[in-house]
Amino acid sequence: MSKKGIKGILDFIIKLLSYICLVVLFLIAVFLIFYIVTNQVAKNKGENPLISVYTIVSESMVPTIDVYDIIIDTRVNDPSSLKEGDIITFRSNFIDTDGYTITHRIISIDNTSGETRYYTKGDHNSRQDEGYITFDNIVGKVVYIAPKIGKIQAFVSSKFGWLLIIFIPAVGIIIMDVFRLIKVYRIKNQIESIPRLKEVDKVREIEKNKKEIEKLESELKKNGER
Repeated sequence: MSKKGIKGILDFIIKLLSYICLVVLFLIAVFLIFYIVTNQVAKNKGENPLISVYTIVSESMVPTIDVYDIIIDTRVNDPSSLKEGDIITFRSNFIDTDGYTITHRIISIDNTSGETRYYTKGDHNSRQDEGYITFDNIVGKVVYIAPKIGKIQAFVSSKFGWLLIIFIPAVGIIIMDVFRLIKVYRIKNQIESIPRLKEVDKVREIEKNKKEIEKLESELKKNGER
């Protein structure tokens, strides 16, 4: 395969990857906007957010949910939609979590006391959670688990991560600028190898004048023959 063919393939791959990155970034931006707006609306109404995203930092739900997994919850509007085995995120009145939420599995539901009580337990824990929770304690139900994505968040939050995020795009921009300069330099050399435009115009003008002179001479010759 020629160098030109290889260059064309590489250009196509780079463009394709660029478009894929743009689409992914666009989808992430749309999700973040939707997430922020819906959370703000829910906060103003005093409701739980429609969608919640959490990074798991404990081993209490291993192996179902591991440390640094990210979970996505959706708001639960109907208590009857919850059943034993569901994984929920909640705030406990019995466990001191310093304001943080807990994500554990429902192991039993009790309706005998006049209110629905949910008893929970972490899959990795040997005992069930202390006390119980009511529907008002529930923030949302886990609908999706993204394995280890939280590691990216932890890395980005570090000093080295921030430095790398700034450094890599900067190097990429510099490299792209260098390639542009090389391309401009090559085009400039190609242009300089072509006769100057003024000289080309002069040649065209001379050729045009020659044709006009030949036309006039032909007309004069015809008039002289008459």
